[in-house]
Amino acid sequence: MSEASTLPRKIRCLQIITRSDWAGGQKVLYALVKGLNDRYKNEIEIEVACGKENGILIKELEDIGIKVHVVPDLVREISLAKDLKAYFELKKIIKQGNFNVVHLHSSKAGILGRIAAKKCMISNIIYTVHGWWSLEQYRGLKQSLLVFAERFAAKYCDKIVFLCQREKEKAKIWKIGNEKQYVVIPNAIIPIENLVRGQLRVELGIPKNVKIVGNVARLDPPKNPIRFLSIAKEVISKLNDVVFVWIGGSIVDDFYGQKVEEFLKINKELQDRVFFLPFRKDAVELMADFDIFLLTSDSEGMPLSVLEARSLRIPVVSTNVGCVSEIIEMVGKSDSDIVNLVEETLVDKDGLFASMIEQNYNAFIDQYFRLYKW
Repeated sequence: MSEASTLPRKIRCLQIITRSDWAGGQKVLYALVKGLNDRYKNEIEIEVACGKENGILIKELEDIGIKVHVVPDLVREISLAKDLKAYFELKKIIKQGNFNVVHLHSSKAGILGRIAAKKCMISNIIYTVHGWWSLEQYRGLKQSLLVFAERFAAKYCDKIVFLCQREKEKAKIWKIGNEKQYVVIPNAIIPIENLVRGQLRVELGIPKNVKIVGNVARLDPPKNPIRFLSIAKEVISKLNDVVFVWIGGSIVDDFYGQKVEEFLKINKELQDRVFFLPFRKDAVELMADFDIFLLTSDSEGMPLSVLEARSLRIPVVSTNVGCVSEIIEMVGKSDSDIVNLVEETLVDKDGLFASMIEQNYNAFIDQYFRLYKW
């Protein structure tokens, strides 16, 4: 008997996500895949299936040697024809790949992928919920239909992973899955090291004595850029040594881009005090110059940008959304609360660093690996 035949068989894991851009869910998937590949290379083989839109994730994964299956019909928008094609393509990839584990991310991939994996008799199917915006953005009949779809899909997986207790409680209220399926694994990020600060200040011509309050987020409804502008207007009316910077464009449509332009045209006093930059691959490097990270979202899971800000030792002020209140203290219940927190933090930023804790990236990887071996 050869030595190779006596070695334990590696776990074969397929990760599936709808879009291949570089937003929160994609960054989590990349961090997870890279960590598993680095720490458990002799015990697990990972491949990824995703849609073709944008494609930054695809390049990043291929650069670290991960095989990627591009599914052209796997798209965010609901389309019966494309969804059926995507389902059969996923089923084909799963069947041919001889996988032990299929791990789903994002709502569309989560529903199609769970059903496809179950039909292929995969023994371990895992679905990570990266926030409930896909349900919370709607009310009435549409939300009820989407909740029903999540309940239905929950029957096709073994474990449902939530980023915090608060997100798990929402699943209980909606009766999605059951306690035996529930697992809580907080997100973590690849440790940020050796960043050189000053790039954003040079690019925008911001002097060192001027504080920067910023956000890194898509210019989309759940991120509420108009709240960001309203808070900026209030703070700027009282303080002369502060500017506000938003980094990130829209991935759906440009509705909010137009709303931002209209707001700035009406409030001319914000000229040269508020900056909106498009999507930037080097957003973390730019974020390093923030004095405060300001999250103004209406809905979140566990935003990676908050974890990145904490890793850079930047104080975070946020709305009370998703898992944020479980990882930071400065959470405002109203816009006026947030304004006060921003103003107080600008005055006493350094005193807040002692309470910040580092996210344990290795623990994040280890928890998922144990789940795959389950």
